Amino acid sequence: MDSDRDSVERPDVILLNGTSSAGKSQLTLALQVRLPYVRFGIDDFVYERAPARWFDNPEGFVRVPHNGAMIIEYGSEALKLWRAYHRAVRACVDEGLGVVVDDAILTRELLDDWLITLSGVDVFFVGVHCAEKELIARERARRDRMIGSAVAAIDRVHGHAIYDLEVDSTTTPSSALAKQIVAGFGTRQRPSAFERMRGGIERVSE
Repeated sequence: MDSDRDSVERPDVILLNGTSSAGKSQLTLALQVRLPYVRFGIDDFVYERAPARWFDNPEGFVRVPHNGAMIIEYGSEALKLWRAYHRAVRACVDEGLGVVVDDAILTRELLDDWLITLSGVDVFFVGVHCAEKELIARERARRDRMIGSAVAAIDRVHGHAIYDLEVDSTTTPSSALAKQIVAGFGTRQRPSAFERMRGGIERVSE
C-alpha cells in the first residue's frame, strides 16, 4: 500500500514519541504496511543491545521514584547508546531510506540531540497518547513492565515537545492511526514542529 498519498511529499523520518505501552511499536508496523520505510525501535536498539551490567547501574539504567511510581533514568553509558540510536537513524536517511522511529523522549536534552542529529531532515513528529487506565492494563498484560511507570512518565515524555500531529491509541487500532498519520503529511503546519523547536520559534520548557 505504498501508493498512499503519492501526491503528497513523504517525510524522511516519522518520529513517534510516547510513554511506554502507548502502542508505538504496533504503530510502526502498521505504518510499514502503508509506507516503504525501515523501522527503528527503542526496545530493539537500546534495551536489548545494552549489556546486562548496565541495568540497575548508575552508568546505565536506574529505576527512580517519580509521581508515585518508578521510572528509568539514564547514566553516561546509556546516553551514549541513545545518541548512537539517533545517529543510526540519520545514517539511514543519508542512504536515502525513509525511517519510522518509536521513542520515549524523557528529557529536553535527548530531544535537542534529535534536533541536532536530524538537522536538514524532514521529520514528521507524532505524539502518541493513551488513557492512563488503558496504559496500566497494557502493563499488566505485558508482564515485563513496572506497573504505573508509563503513567508516571507521561509528563516527562510530552512536556518538552510540540508535534506535527497527535494521536490516541486508547481505543483506535494501529491500522487506523497509521492512516491518520499518512493523511497528516498533507495538512501539517509549516514550518514543521522540528523546525519550530530548532529555531526557537515555539519552545516548550520542561
